[in-house]
Amino acid sequence: MTRNTIGLLFTFRVAKVAPSFNLTITTRSAKTKRVMYKITVDGCPFLSNPIINKVLGSTYRKILVNTTFKCPIPPKVYFMKNVAALFAMPAFHPAGQFEMNARIRMPQTNAPFVMDINWKYSIEHLK
Repeated sequence: MTRNTIGLLFTFRVAKVAPSFNLTITTRSAKTKRVMYKITVDGCPFLSNPIINKVLGSTYRKILVNTTFKCPIPPKVYFMKNVAALFAMPAFHPAGQFEMNARIRMPQTNAPFVMDINWKYSIEHLK
């Protein structure tokens, strides 16, 4: 994954056709490492209908730049917008420092994951 610092775009390359995948998103406290949120979704049904998960669907529509995905995902370079600059966290999100991990796995490979994205962010409630 590469970063374009001027436009806050990130690129990633799909090297081989991806017929199916699973996406696991984990959010934890940066200080205690306590898991606050963890979800795993079957990627292909999600791409067909992102509304099946409101939180992920909303984020998916905001970060994707150059295409809409469907399975199988063809090999090429894709672009994502910088998520942090695009939306505010919901009011129920606690203040503090957090880490979010998005890990993509494919059943066609023995590798533990084929893509791993990590974000670090802070939340401050404004008065």
